[in-house]
Amino acid sequence: MRDYHANVSIPQSGSSTSGTLLGLVVASTGGGSGVDDFLAQLATWMGQELSCTEREVTCAITVTRRKRPPSIAGSTAEAAASSLRLHLALDDENSAVVSLCSPRREAFSDEYVAAARRFASEASAALLLALRISQLSQSRDDLAAAMQSRTIIDMAIGAIMAQNRCPRDAAFKILRNTSNNRNKKIRDVAASLIGSIAGDTDTSARFED
Repeated sequence: MRDYHANVSIPQSGSSTSGTLLGLVVASTGGGSGVDDFLAQLATWMGQELSCTEREVTCAITVTRRKRPPSIAGSTAEAAASSLRLHLALDDENSAVVSLCSPRREAFSDEYVAAARRFASEASAALLLALRISQLSQSRDDLAAAMQSRTIIDMAIGAIMAQNRCPRDAAFKILRNTSNNRNKKIRDVAASLIGSIAGDTDTSARFED
């Protein structure tokens, strides 16, 4: 049997909630700290917002992303007398569950559950935004690394062409064969060559067919 107390406050959502959630997204993702920091702040904030004098609530959030291990933030009471799980609607690649716990028996009335679900609905939009920002940031970093790697390889190919007076295809073949023979990535071999030319290393290897 659930407890219905007239004097128990019910959490309210609204424009201030949306503003707070957006602020959490900006604060956590703007500095590059990413989704984990946002989740920690979101779990703390939801626990505070969904608690009251008569009902202390702890909050934990579990996020599952495609091809990545689950991320868990917040905490749940080990000796909780009441618990409530809310699924957040994200997208086809991401899912999340909010777990609310209280040491008080029958702490979550129907009215409270409805209010908590409204909070969860707004939180899901903010969480999805944080996830997409994180994904875009990761894609940007991957692209930058790929471009840097491509630049180093191109520079090494140019050096081999000049050293061996050969066309580009032949120079790349030499670089690839050297990579295979040394059991090293092409980028690492290229970086070693450029480093030796620039005088950054003691490596002095001639790249020949």
